[in-house]
Amino acid sequence: MTEMTSPFMSHKECSVGKECRKPNPATVTTLDVIEWDHMNLKLFYPMALASTWSVRTVLYPLAVLRSRLQLQKQHSVYRGTMDAFFSIAKHEGCRGLYRGFWVTVPQVGTSFIYSTVYEKLRAVLQQNYGWTSCAGISSLAGGAASFCTQAIFVPTDIIAQHMMIYNYAEKFISGNDHKVLDYLRSNKGTLGIRVIKAVYHSDGIAGFYRGFWASSAVYVPTCFVFWPTYYKIQEALKHLRKRVNFNNTSLLLDQAVAATLGGAVSTIATNPMEVFRIRLQFQVHRTTYSQTLARLIRNEGWTVFTKGLPPRLLSNSIYTGVVMVGYEIVKRFCVLSEYQHAVKW
Repeated sequence: MTEMTSPFMSHKECSVGKECRKPNPATVTTLDVIEWDHMNLKLFYPMALASTWSVRTVLYPLAVLRSRLQLQKQHSVYRGTMDAFFSIAKHEGCRGLYRGFWVTVPQVGTSFIYSTVYEKLRAVLQQNYGWTSCAGISSLAGGAASFCTQAIFVPTDIIAQHMMIYNYAEKFISGNDHKVLDYLRSNKGTLGIRVIKAVYHSDGIAGFYRGFWASSAVYVPTCFVFWPTYYKIQEALKHLRKRVNFNNTSLLLDQAVAATLGGAVSTIATNPMEVFRIRLQFQVHRTTYSQTLARLIRNEGWTVFTKGLPPRLLSNSIYTGVVMVGYEIVKRFCVLSEYQHAVKW
């Protein structure tokens, strides 16, 4: 799944081009930025978690499609995104589209890790170093927070993706390395538990963190691309409305458009590293970084830039846009009574 955004990541978002400031309830007329201090947190946390969980549940099948398309060599299993979807739905049913889903449940906890690191680093950069660039602060803080979430994301993702390709593992795992697969086939029980045991049996604890740096090299740069794009698009929309003399618009709509396009741009920019990450962890995952890269270039060539991109692009764009909008709506519903009059939709 996509990990660059979090439902809690923007609770102190800056207004475009302005420094973050907490409005005074006695004088504020428009609350463009809703911070934690403005909300009923007892109401906010369960609503935000429910919103995020709903989005992840709906979009999970796209993660399965992405993984299988990226792990196959050329078009050896599926001809494309739609072929993969209908093939999985026909032969494996709904269970195939949601294979490995329960293992990713702990990834919801990454939202709390992300928010803590993100907010504290933002505060340090603003208060101690005097940074005022929203894009710069958010990019650096988001990158650092994303790196910290890899401690949970990498092991759960490895387990989930082993489960995703289990039924046709021979078609996805190349070379002579079938150690995990052989252990899975020789044991019985719940697939998820068997995968955990197989990975530990093959590589120990280190097996759950294989490709950690490759994963970080995907999701940290994603933040570096997403946040500047997000703010620039909002600025462009604001400038465009001024030129056409149209000011009757929704802030929420601007945020939705900016988040969706920002998710798309960051996905395209990092797709080659995403293909490299997933190949390193699963297909030939006991080769070195340089050997995996050389084999990837030799086997895939220029298609490395587009392999598995359609479902990943669709998933990340929708996920980013919906999560950001859902989060902003949740914040508006959780605003304390003294700020309700200033909420801007």
